[in-house]
Amino acid sequence: METMQDFMDQIDASTQNLKRGDLVEGVVIQTGDDHIIADIKYAQDGVIYEDELVNTPTEYQQDDKVHLVVIGFSGEGQVVLSERKAQRSRGEAMLKDAVENGSFVEGTLKSLAKGGYRVDVCGIEGYLPFSLYQRDYLNDPSIHLGEKTQLAIEKSDNRGYVFTRMPIANKIFEENKAKFYAEHSVGDLVEGVQVAFNKGGVVVTVDGLRGFIPNSEVSYSRAVKPQDVIEKGARLSLVIRELHAEKNQLILSYKGTMQDPWQNIDDVLAVGDTFELQPVGQNQKLYFYELLEGIQGSLFKKQVPQEVVENGTDHCVSVVAIDKDRHRVELDYYYEIEESLAEDENTTAGSTLGDLFGEQLKKLKFD
Repeated sequence: METMQDFMDQIDASTQNLKRGDLVEGVVIQTGDDHIIADIKYAQDGVIYEDELVNTPTEYQQDDKVHLVVIGFSGEGQVVLSERKAQRSRGEAMLKDAVENGSFVEGTLKSLAKGGYRVDVCGIEGYLPFSLYQRDYLNDPSIHLGEKTQLAIEKSDNRGYVFTRMPIANKIFEENKAKFYAEHSVGDLVEGVQVAFNKGGVVVTVDGLRGFIPNSEVSYSRAVKPQDVIEKGARLSLVIRELHAEKNQLILSYKGTMQDPWQNIDDVLAVGDTFELQPVGQNQKLYFYELLEGIQGSLFKKQVPQEVVENGTDHCVSVVAIDKDRHRVELDYYYEIEESLAEDENTTAGSTLGDLFGEQLKKLKFD
């Protein structure tokens, strides 16, 4: 297998006596429907037919430089050349250098294969797994088709080459990370893209960096789940809550872009307001209730009648104190509603037809 230096040496030597297999550099001087003519600094110009070109003849312009290999001579002494074979020879030299010295090669992502891309490096096909393309999950591999990128050799054997883009991806990541942490601080507004939900919250990417929105920062309401308000793949305006470059930690808030319901609490809630509702949470001593969206209140469990707990009926609660500074609402159990309901039930149960319809019956006349 030839090295790159061998390739260049052959080009220099080829200006003297040409033979099959020699590598030369040519300059396009004419294009036809099925061929191009190139000046190869020889007594005769060279011809490259369409089957031996990398591109179609019409894609070449006058004065374009092309790397070629001699594959024969016409009866008139014209040199017959191949760009494809020369490209492959160059590719083999570059790949050999990449294997031996860890250098990079440029590859084109030609098509999709199972779990990765088919890659073309100077006419030599290899394989690039999706997992070795970038640091994060590749949501839509097809958008990168046709892309040219620097690649390293992950492994090679008699079956071919497996490439990796991770050294490039890691370099880009570190550069983006340093720039992001230098330019941003807590409280800044940034744009992120949802990539996953987990038990603790929402995973997003921000300028190529991984960030996290805790459940508590998704909404002011405890009753809302992240999936209720954030769609998969959604682009989100977010506020930076924590920023730790040394820990590679980026904590974000989605609710930080919304109005805090406590800002207008005086307009929507007052002492004495009553509610009938179920708890949205509890601890050892307290029940917690969602009184309004984003406004929670707490009540000691011992205040709730045991029969209400056992029956699973709504709790009747009343606001007794509002602490705007600490964002707390204290509740008391409200019995008047239950007592009124009980009185209505007792009255109805103990009444006769005469009690209920007496006045109407007096107006009736019987024969």
